[in-house]
Amino acid sequence: MSTKMKIRTTIYLDSAIQKEFRKVCDREGVSMSQKVESMIARHVAVHMKGNPQLRLETFFGDVEKKCFRCEGIYPSLHKVEFISGLIKGVCSECLKTDRERGVVKRVCGVL
Repeated sequence: MSTKMKIRTTIYLDSAIQKEFRKVCDREGVSMSQKVESMIARHVAVHMKGNPQLRLETFFGDVEKKCFRCEGIYPSLHKVEFISGLIKGVCSECLKTDRERGVVKRVCGVL
């Protein structure tokens, strides 16, 4: 963890959860404080720039996307469900080829 000054923080836990958490930390050889700090640091790193589930590209103009098949870069792709159940973005040329090969179940839209 960081060598910066630490501050004391109080949290309230269900006693059963706290007991099991202590066992896990003891088994892993870390203090409960170290474990909580590590989890919080990981959460902050993931969410620092906002919700990772919210795609902000639509607010920033054209974003280039990579075709699943040819790995070419395009401004938009077709969202395709393959007969295997896989759903990926493919360019128009790869979509045409995949349709000819009979591996496309349906086109779900545009990415």
